[in-house]
Amino acid sequence: MAKQPVSKDLFGHPVSQRRPRYEAALERAEKRALPDRAARVRWLYDTIPKGGMFGMPLETLLVFQEAKSSFIYGHFVATIVLTASFVEHWLAGNLDGLGYHKESAQGLAATIKCARTNDLVIPLILDKADHLRLIRNPFVHLKPFEHEHTIGQRARAKDTDHATLLENDAKEALIAMYGVAAYAFSGR
Repeated sequence: MAKQPVSKDLFGHPVSQRRPRYEAALERAEKRALPDRAARVRWLYDTIPKGGMFGMPLETLLVFQEAKSSFIYGHFVATIVLTASFVEHWLAGNLDGLGYHKESAQGLAATIKCARTNDLVIPLILDKADHLRLIRNPFVHLKPFEHEHTIGQRARAKDTDHATLLENDAKEALIAMYGVAAYAFSGR
């Protein structure tokens, strides 16, 4: 490790300090991860609609932004949980604004059901939101090992590894999030 002068002692001589090993390790890890992160940024750029600003509460905006950032950095479980949180915020906020106060306070399943029952959002968007809810649930509500929506059971059923499935789930979750933001309550 190279020594880097950081200051001078009382006699004006440079005082060197070794770079901590963890900094070098982090730098190597960042360089190895860069191509994968760049590919995920390209996927977002190619897949997600450009433009369009959405008015939303600060918490909802932060969830929206962190979902995208989590995906870029390969944190796929966080991406799934955050996108579902955004979808719940968005649907509940809009339902509340339309006078569905009780339904808007009862969670994601209830908001999806209310929007569907009252024909407030196109079914394709609600289908994506409900699928997201189902794959999110085992991460936020403990499910038995055999539950059909756990990552292990889904990976086995699809004959794939959990890491690949999680990345694909995260992509679908982002598509659902952007779909809800762009098309839910947009003049239906």
